[in-house]
Amino acid sequence: MSALGRYSSNALRRLISSLNAIRFRDEIGEVEYFGQKVVLLRRDAFVLIRKELSRVAGTASGVILELAGRRVGSEEGLALGQKAETLGLKNPAMLSEFIRTAVEESNMGYGKMHVQDLDLEKGSGLVLVQNCFEAQDTGASLKPICKFTTGFLAGIFSELIGKNIRAEESECRARGDSDCKFHLALAK
Repeated sequence: MSALGRYSSNALRRLISSLNAIRFRDEIGEVEYFGQKVVLLRRDAFVLIRKELSRVAGTASGVILELAGRRVGSEEGLALGQKAETLGLKNPAMLSEFIRTAVEESNMGYGKMHVQDLDLEKGSGLVLVQNCFEAQDTGASLKPICKFTTGFLAGIFSELIGKNIRAEESECRARGDSDCKFHLALAK
């Protein structure tokens, strides 16, 4: 069996799904996800956090959310990158498929992600997020508002691709668009 056959899309999905198991440890009041301790928040809790952050920090709140998202994405990318390394995924085609599958199947509750046009060499791509958690229940906006998700995507792709990636949201459900759309490119 070829290495590519061993790491087919379905095999990668099963691998990622096995890593994503959520574990409720009721006896000690903890929840684990992807082997990490997590705190579950309702979506509206994030809306309240954003409103308070905006009240206290003003326009800097978007920068803070984006930086926090990038840090979270970097940590996810490190964990997934280590998994790719232990699997010996060095071939660009296999690595590209691993990255796409990992991002699409690692359901963190941010929304359903679809990776398109991923080019590892150029450090570019497009990510569509259906049902993005940041764009829900926020009211109408004139501009894209998903700052945490923007940072998350920049962080996870920077780690997985091994290049400094920036993300930019061009469409947003809070603006009335059908999905949130993020363009990935090398940071200048």
